Amino acid sequence: MYHRKTIALLCRIPAALLLAVAVACLALPALPVSAAGEEEFVDVGLVIFDAGIPADESTHSKLGIFPEIRKAEAKYMPVMLREILVNSGDWGVVRVLPEPLDSSELLVTGTIQHSDGQRLELHIEARDAAGAQWLDRVYTGTTTPADYPVKVPGDPFMQVYRQIAADLLAVRRQMSAGQLADLRQIALMRYAASLAPQVFGDYLATTSEGRYTLVRLPAEDDPMLARVIRIRNQEYLFIDTVDEQYANLAEQMAPTYNLWRQYGAEQAEYRDEYQARVSSRDSQGRRGSFVALEQTYNAYKWSKIHEQDLDELALGFNNEVAPTVMEVSGTVFKLTGSLDSQYSEWRAILQCIFALETGLPPAA
Repeated sequence: MYHRKTIALLCRIPAALLLAVAVACLALPALPVSAAGEEEFVDVGLVIFDAGIPADESTHSKLGIFPEIRKAEAKYMPVMLREILVNSGDWGVVRVLPEPLDSSELLVTGTIQHSDGQRLELHIEARDAAGAQWLDRVYTGTTTPADYPVKVPGDPFMQVYRQIAADLLAVRRQMSAGQLADLRQIALMRYAASLAPQVFGDYLATTSEGRYTLVRLPAEDDPMLARVIRIRNQEYLFIDTVDEQYANLAEQMAPTYNLWRQYGAEQAEYRDEYQARVSSRDSQGRRGSFVALEQTYNAYKWSKIHEQDLDELALGFNNEVAPTVMEVSGTVFKLTGSLDSQYSEWRAILQCIFALETGLPPAA
């Protein structure tokens, strides 16, 4: 049994919670590194996208960026990509991550470069646990009036997500079963080294290009490895809970968000038409120009109304204050704050528990 003062001083986390987590962690059985028949599956971590919001606030209006909505999009879009990957049946477990987990078998990150309902531009990068880069390119999608109104479930830019998924799959299919097996082992050893560098630090070698290679592996019945796997399963438990919350929030946001994007696309179309008329210097003007002007005003008016509704939803999406409650082996844990802060707190708790359980100093 650990001394309460030692726990509190070491981790600066309430001792009762640490002890409860320790009991739960010890009660969990160790899981195998990979299940039989899943040699070609790769687990994927989709990190919440970078919203791509310029620091200079004076540029937001000109660029058509509404910060709260853009921040919500950064969480909404990985959920859409996750659905494509999961429904394809070509991957292992696909999770939306609040922050990067470098030991993921495949980690996908993205930056929103443009999003207005008419055009979506995403810069996507993907890198596996061995350090190999799978993707580094910009994906662009455009809509037509036929894409609106959006049929639920659906997304006007679904083809962008399908193309990302197809490119990822093309890279995976070029890898042999042995390479994929090594990738899973490297991911596990990187996670183990992050918890106990003194024990697992020399199981991997790093090349000058930043690539990881296996040097050796611990025995299958290594008790230290079993502890690492139990801690990792505890982290995945929380990530799965977060992933579900993101999916629920995206579902709630979709109807209003799709309407907002529809009006945004119409606004962009009207602006393009106006610029074309100005450029052509058509002295006669376009017939029905007053009607077009009225349509533009109405679209703008309804766009602002839906923007206000969406802004309220976006605030809820970006400031998740509902506590995350998890039950493990009869013990209930309650974390509060944003999902990002909850995840950071949970990882800190698990790292401290591992240190207390093994007697090793906490990893930096």
